[in-house]
This record gives sequence, structure tokens and C-alpha cells, in this order.
Amino acid sequence: MSDTGFRLADWNDLPAVCLLLQQSFGPLQAMLPSRPTALDETVASLTGHLASGSQIFLAERGGSPLACLLVLPPDDGCAEVKRVCTHPDWQGSGLGSALMSHAEAQLSRQGVRRLKLSTRRRLPENLRFYQRLGYSQSAVQPYPAGVDDERIELSKTLAA
Repeated sequence: MSDTGFRLADWNDLPAVCLLLQQSFGPLQAMLPSRPTALDETVASLTGHLASGSQIFLAERGGSPLACLLVLPPDDGCAEVKRVCTHPDWQGSGLGSALMSHAEAQLSRQGVRRLKLSTRRRLPENLRFYQRLGYSQSAVQPYPAGVDDERIELSKTLAA
């Protein structure tokens, strides 16, 4: 991972982030009963996220983003992590874990004390990934009516 850089995305990165989301979440359509909502992100919606105080963390090599995650602004010390993804060519390489660790450290320095996130029941490998990183299941919610799936909510307390 020594040639991997971690940083926050800026406005100029948003087209590449949008492409990374499409490349990473697109293949999941064949495995899920409904389209991943991450595929609805656009440069405009990502711009809105940044404008409202969200942060997009990137892992990159050679100036190309290979993994990213979105963190919504914290509420009472708790922030929500969304859109965690790694380019399909790099999945399983440890890049996602390294990015999560980097983001957690940065967020802890910013005063965030707890993170929450969710994944779908039909993506058990995602659940195992988050559990390996120390996230604990906090709730299970039904997916929208008519979709045979559940949303598994997880959370983690960050070290001070």
C-alpha cells in the first residue's frame, strides 16, 4: 500500500468519483432485486454533498481514484458512512480496509466519536467486511415495500 495515497476529494475529482461509483456498484445489479442507490449519484448530487459539508475520502494510485467513501456531516458526534466502494480490479487487495482505517482516523481527529453505516442482506460479503473492521450490527430494517431485501445497520465507536 506504500504507493497508495489517501486524501479528501475536491470539486475537480467529482467526475472521476462518479465514474468509480458506476464501475463499482454497476456489477451488483445482477445480484440484487433492486438497483443500488449509489448508481443514482451524479456529479451534481456529489457537488451537493460537498456543498452541504459531506466529505469524500479517496484512495488513489498514480492520481487515479481506486476506492472512495462518502461521510455525511456528523450529528451529535455520529457520522454516517455511505457509498463505500473499490474499483472491481482492486477489490480484495486491502484497499477498502485501508481507506476505511484512514477515514476513521481522520474523522476521530475531527471529533467524530461514532460511525454508522448500512449494507444489504443480499450482500453478505459486505457485512463480513464491516464486521472484520469492528462494526457491530445495531438494527435490521426492511427494504422498501416490494423489494425482497433488508438493510442491516452497523455502528462503531471510534477511539478518542
